[in-house]
Amino acid sequence: MFQILETAALLRLLDAASEAVRHTIETGEWSGCLWPDHPEWEAHEACIQIRSLALHYFTVRHPAADAHRHDLAAQLLASQACPQGGDMHLEVEPLVHKAILWVWAFAGGLAFPDASRSALPPSSHAADPVPLPGGDPVAFTATALTMLEALLFTGDEAAQQIAETFLRTHPDALARRALTLVNSITQQEMARVIEAGVICVDCRAEGLELWYTGQTWGETLCEACYEARVAHRQAHPHNP
Repeated sequence: MFQILETAALLRLLDAASEAVRHTIETGEWSGCLWPDHPEWEAHEACIQIRSLALHYFTVRHPAADAHRHDLAAQLLASQACPQGGDMHLEVEPLVHKAILWVWAFAGGLAFPDASRSALPPSSHAADPVPLPGGDPVAFTATALTMLEALLFTGDEAAQQIAETFLRTHPDALARRALTLVNSITQQEMARVIEAGVICVDCRAEGLELWYTGQTWGETLCEACYEARVAHRQAHPHNP
């Protein structure tokens, strides 16, 4: 699972009154959730906090939706802040895969969302910011939240409109690439999505057939750039 959304931004966007969150959790009998004033709130990981807040957020905004859809949306957001990588929050079902694909496309498709062909050991670049369309992780996270909400509770057309409006205001190359990918998904032209392939975050080479990736999603390198990092001791040599 790739993690691309900013945790602090999600917590701010989902924030709500403690009593309201508590009411939603207790009424829905949601297990494993807390509310902001709970004595153990600060002791829990951000993914638990985000899931709790998101369950309230989506329940209030979409009361007619079924509880499973509320939880699916909340778990998708929680997976973005999970220190174990996020997979434990996600159910294996088509709607989850679809939502992940949309976030991947919206981010410009720097790497495939569920696979890489080589693993890069932890390096000093692990904490580097992931390149995003527009370059502002807070604005990107806010729009991604709105896009996912539209996708899960309204439909593809609404999600596409939100994504395109954001991407068209940012003329950088990654935004243009993201726009192409989003359009391809909505037109069900998956061949074009696959054709776009993977690009190197250092030299921007496209259509990589072999790449190396770090533990934070987006650190995707072609072989030459990976070897350059190894030479400069910015990455560990890969052990086949």
